[in-house]
Amino acid sequence: FGARADIPPAGGNRHIAPVKALIAATFGRSKFVKTKFTPWLFQKIFRKRPYKDIFDKYSPDLVVTPNLAFFPDIELVSEAKRRGIKTVGMVMNWDHLNKYYIPMHADWIMVQNEPMRREAVGWHCYEDNQVSVVGFPQFDICAYPSKYLVPRDQFKKVFGLEEIDKIILFISGAAYSLDEPDVIREISKWIGEGKFGSKTKLFVRPYAIARDIKREREKYKSLENDSNIVFNWQKRSDSLESKKNFISMLAYADVIISIFSTTAIEAAIFDKPTITIGFDGYKKRPYNQSIVRLEDMSHFRNVLETGSVKVVRSFPHLKETLSLYLENPAIDMVARKALVAKMCYKNDGGASKRIADFILSKINA
Repeated sequence: FGARADIPPAGGNRHIAPVKALIAATFGRSKFVKTKFTPWLFQKIFRKRPYKDIFDKYSPDLVVTPNLAFFPDIELVSEAKRRGIKTVGMVMNWDHLNKYYIPMHADWIMVQNEPMRREAVGWHCYEDNQVSVVGFPQFDICAYPSKYLVPRDQFKKVFGLEEIDKIILFISGAAYSLDEPDVIREISKWIGEGKFGSKTKLFVRPYAIARDIKREREKYKSLENDSNIVFNWQKRSDSLESKKNFISMLAYADVIISIFSTTAIEAAIFDKPTITIGFDGYKKRPYNQSIVRLEDMSHFRNVLETGSVKVVRSFPHLKETLSLYLENPAIDMVARKALVAKMCYKNDGGASKRIADFILSKINA
């Protein structure tokens, strides 16, 4: 199945999904195919060398690629391999090693946590001594809240939340979930009925990146004038300001709702109760569009195994779980600590330094 709900599986062509599954179950399990044959075949098929001139000019001693599962990083590793230059790779997201067949094999790979190390060895045929666990560099700022959090009063004022006691934060899953407006509408109704107290707001963070913003605007159009809901349409980017706003949003929420996403890990860093929606709103969808398909992905099973996230199966289950967490946010605290230990490696603010140290150690290695 595909991760996105808005396109068919197998890259938009569901008819070739069985073929891809067969290839993955046969050739995909071969170390020779992964480490020798596929890189050779890639270079035979993709004969253009867009970075040849750059390599000619600078003659690098080491090539480092932070997004090994995608172009142009794949092309950079390919060019380095042609010249016998050593390479260090990393994947951007925690679901890339279990989701993608990466055609080029780096000499060493950095991963964010122990489950990803096992995926690099077990699925991508790296040797143990080729893999280094470094942590998530984007989580480093979470270790310094006094330095990077927007002051609470200032943050709440920006969104008109000054008089609000309880904030339910909903992180949109964008194209991965089609029925979020149904869920948001029901939560708003419960807030209006006073189910969670008189000073509670639903704070919605749409998937506000350039390629998805138009679709997200249309998705939530019918809810934007709802007095129980506040939308955060701040543009998502890699800037420090954007990251500070995002972690502040997590830190000041009382309960966080997400869709089988990385948010569960980030929320646990701030010890925030987290709910994952495990049903399809008002109607049941076919499996390839249903939200339940995401529960079967191996990277999120690593989260669920800790018991740190509540997966709700119905609207009554959601309402009950929200009430419990709002009344007692300490529920599942121990499990959240276990999640951070399992998925964030050291979570000490030092991932960026470990990455730099590892890269420097491989120059002329």
